[in-house]
Amino acid sequence: MPSPNAGGFVELTLNGRPYQIAGELEIEPTNFEAEAVVNQDGTINRTVKPKARKMTLKFRDRPGDDVIGEIFALERFDVSAREVHMNRTVLLTGAFATGTPKRNTATGEIDGIELSSDQIQYVNG
Repeated sequence: MPSPNAGGFVELTLNGRPYQIAGELEIEPTNFEAEAVVNQDGTINRTVKPKARKMTLKFRDRPGDDVIGEIFALERFDVSAREVHMNRTVLLTGAFATGTPKRNTATGEIDGIELSSDQIQYVNG
């Protein structure tokens, strides 16, 4: 039976350090992407190519810290995103940061950071 809950609170930690999520946390759980292609006779096929599993972040800046530099300085790290109302935790193991980070001084939001990994796990609770 599907859960009646969606969204809600997310508690994010990178290498055991908590970060405050500002908006959505987008998760790409598969290590492949599929695309429909059309043949010259009008029939279709599917092509599949590998990709990293990803988590795209939008979180709040902290006074005094270089949060962006801190995340990008880590070579590999573990990530946990606890979806409180879904009663589920998403774990990325051996992740690293990619993307083009942006910091909005008016809202304190930092976005444009993707965490990539080849390992993802879902844990209830």
